[in-house]
Amino acid sequence: MRLKTKLIYSGIVSAAALITSIIIPIVPCRTAPSVPNPVYKWGLCNLNPDTQTIGHIREYFAYTSSITDSYFLVVLIAFAVSMIFFHYTTKKKK
Repeated sequence: MRLKTKLIYSGIVSAAALITSIIIPIVPCRTAPSVPNPVYKWGLCNLNPDTQTIGHIREYFAYTSSITDSYFLVVLIAFAVSMIFFHYTTKKKK
């Protein structure tokens, strides 16, 4: 498989992962109430901006609480994983 084709397929996979993460809770996150010294609880969250709650801290990937940064992380992780997958599963024709 050529590099151009791998890039196109990886872009499609990453776009599908982003859309899926907005609808279905597949993103690892930790939540806690907005109090000093919060105790976090791990779970799966979706990236729908309408489901944001006031009074709770939600950290996506245990890295950021910004939903925009989470969008970029989902796209980058899905793109990298799919590129690695296509690299090892497809073989160049001789």
